[in-house]
Formats: sequence, structure tokens, C-alpha cells
Amino acid sequence: MRKVFASLSLFVLVCISAHAVSAQKLAELPPPPPAPPVLRTVAASRSISALRENANNKPETEPEIDENDVVRVSTNLITVPAEVMDRNGRHIGNLQKNDFRVFENGVEQQLAYFASVEQPFTVALLLDVSGSTQSRLEAIRRAANTFIKRLRPNDRLLLVSFDGKINVLTEAVTLSELRKKKLRLDAVNDGTLLYDTVGFVLNQRLAAVPGRKAIVLLTDGVDSGSKTASLKKNIRDAEEANVVIYTVQYNTLPQLPERLSQIRNLKTRERVHTKMIQEYAVGSNYLESLAEKTGGRLFKAEVLADVPQAFDAITDELGRQYSLGYYPKGQVQPGEKRDIKVRTRSPNLVVRARESYIANASTNHLVGRD
Repeated sequence: MRKVFASLSLFVLVCISAHAVSAQKLAELPPPPPAPPVLRTVAASRSISALRENANNKPETEPEIDENDVVRVSTNLITVPAEVMDRNGRHIGNLQKNDFRVFENGVEQQLAYFASVEQPFTVALLLDVSGSTQSRLEAIRRAANTFIKRLRPNDRLLLVSFDGKINVLTEAVTLSELRKKKLRLDAVNDGTLLYDTVGFVLNQRLAAVPGRKAIVLLTDGVDSGSKTASLKKNIRDAEEANVVIYTVQYNTLPQLPERLSQIRNLKTRERVHTKMIQEYAVGSNYLESLAEKTGGRLFKAEVLADVPQAFDAITDELGRQYSLGYYPKGQVQPGEKRDIKVRTRSPNLVVRARESYIANASTNHLVGRD
């Protein structure tokens, strides 16, 4: 019996010693490398936030972001899309991480994420087919086809036209899927739901789409009849979205006298004319703001024949972007606006990028903003 007891005691001591040696070796091992960043969609990010609130004292995991995405951020990782050109306007596509410097509120930040973006994107092409364009539908159709032909095979297109209602011609599909569809541009409803359409696409169609996203908006900029959105709400939504917006404004003012000729009373005609001129001015400022606040550009087309050239420039820019990411130093409060400046180490290069961001209080995320 004593021999059995002695044998058991010896066995226990050996196990304890082996466990202690294993624990010591594990403690000496270096920590595992961090997982590569992976994007979380808006819905997924909100679900994760809810889980964290219910987890009490569970430690938070590292924020993640997809290398395809250039705007939306997870937790406190700020990502900024950037384009670099020389003084002659030629795109520069061979820069590396060390060629960039990023400043927030004047303080230089350490880049935690860098990608030279030559990858597919999802683009929403929004076409104004309202009353002011009735005689121009064929030209708009040709311009849209020009844009579509410039897309790459893996790019995805969401096509929406609008007049007095919003017409989703196709959800986001690849070019091969698009060729199987028969699409028509019909303008049969009075009104121009410009603000409603932009809000609808930003919040209901693109918000949950992963990867790089852009809106290309072809319109004269005049809204008539929007009910669910407004100019200010569109600007605010654009500031908080992970979508680059390019606006192409074509000039319909030359057709205004013909449209107003149906008003017989001269005083009424003059009053409407004055109001329309003011609305066109508001539209120009609106389209410029949408572009500037999202890192896009405003293109002006005096005639629709100029639109294909603008579309060419947009597709070139969408395919030649850098994505820069950093974790801001110091505390950032929800709703706070902080300035961003992106520079290269070469004084001969010009950078176009977002210029600020705000903290989104409702989702507790930081979102790129101009």
C-alpha cells in the first residue's frame, strides 16, 4: 500500500513540474501577430457595439477595416482616401507608405494602415431625368453608356434615375450582369426629387455595401418636391458616409426661357424666372459641397456633350487612389470635428483628400469628413 501511495505521489509531482515548465515556456513565447484588418459593415459594427455593451468587463478587440474601403472607419481608426498628382495634373500611382505624412489638428499622426488602391468599387450612377431634361434624354442615355463602358469587369454599378419619383433601374451588379438587363430612361413624373434620391442612395442602398463606394450624380442641381430629405440633411449624411461623391452639373438655363414661355402673365413669368435663377445658384453650391465634403469633385458641363469627358476623368480617379489610416492621438468626443491634412514628402506633388472628420455619436464611430 505504501508503495502504491509513493508511486502516486511521484506521478503527481512529475505532472506539476511538467505543467510549470510548459507555462514558463509559453510565457517566454512572443505574442501572436495582429490579425489583418477586415471591414465591418455599418450593421455589423452596430451589432458589435451592442455586444460590447452587454459584455460588461470583457476586453475590447482591435478595430478592423477592409483594405478596399477608403472612408468608413471602425472604432477609432480613421481612413482617408487620397489622390496624388504632379503640378501638371498627372496622377502619381507609385508612392509608398513612407512618402505620406498625415496631420490631425496640426499634430503629425503615425500611419497604421496604407494601401495603393487599384481594386474594384461600387458606384451609384444617379441620373436626373426630370422635366428640365425632357428633350435631352437621348444625350443622357449616351453619356450614361459612356460611363458604364469605362467601368472594369469587377466593378459594380447601381443605376438610379429620378424625376418626380425615384427609379431604381438596377441594384448593384457587375457589368456582365448588367448586360443581361434591359433598362429604360423614362421621364413621366413632374418634380425633381434630387434631395430624396441622394438621401435614399446614401442611407438605404450604399450604407451596408462593403468596400470602396462612390456616387456619380448627373443633374442641374435644382430640387423640386423632395419630402424625406433636404439640402442640409444631404450634406450632413454625406459628411458621415463612407462614400466619395462626384457631381456633374449640366447647364439647363438656356432652356429656361422656353419653359417659362408657357406662363402668360408677364409679372408671374418674371417672378418665376428670378426664383429659378436663385435655385440654380443654390444647386451649384449644393453640388460643390457634396463633392468637397466627401473627397470628390464637381464637374461643370455647359452642354451634355461635355459629360462623357467628365465621366472619363471620374473613372480615372476612382481607379487611382491611396488609402491612409491612423489612430488619432488623444481623446475624441462624439460630435467633435477635427481637421486633417495629408501631405507628401515631395513639394512637387499635390494631394487631394478629405480635410476633417466628425465623431458619430449614434454609433460611437469616427467617420471621415471634409
